[in-house]
Amino acid sequence: MIDHAALVEPSDSRFGPDRTNFLTSHRAQSVGAREFTRFTDSVVALTRRAATLSGCEAPTLRMSPERCIVQLGPVALTVAHIRSGNDVPAGGQLLAIIWNGTIAPRGDHVPERNGARRVPPPPVSMWEESSVVSAETETTWHWHPHGVASTGYTSTELAERCVAQLQSAFETVLATMPPDVPLS
Repeated sequence: MIDHAALVEPSDSRFGPDRTNFLTSHRAQSVGAREFTRFTDSVVALTRRAATLSGCEAPTLRMSPERCIVQLGPVALTVAHIRSGNDVPAGGQLLAIIWNGTIAPRGDHVPERNGARRVPPPPVSMWEESSVVSAETETTWHWHPHGVASTGYTSTELAERCVAQLQSAFETVLATMPPDVPLS
């Protein structure tokens, strides 16, 4: 029998060193999915508005749970929420790339027809940004383009930032295009 056993308090996981980091929790995974959806919904709405204001066709969209492609005339924005990998931080990262060229083809290929199909030139990257996540709770979720020490953006603010880059690329490419080329 032990005469002088010390009383050991049970650890309270809400406090102290064994507290679980929010970004590594299962709850953060669902929050991340909601934030990515909020981000892509904002990107789509802002791009549709930009297309209307510029007088070009509505953007072509390709959506999946962790990827989004928005083709605005001769330029495109691709975003991906990367959540796994050896070098991906907790909470994942968001990769946004602006392309000069067609990423989301129109889908008008008819395989029954013979003849050469016009193949557009390969797209060229014009701008790229990778953002990491910081969050201690669901309400403090922020994307940081230059590491967590930099300014953080909400999902809607980051969407505005990305669409502003897309609009800038659109205007740049438009200024260099011949006037008879359609904006499809």
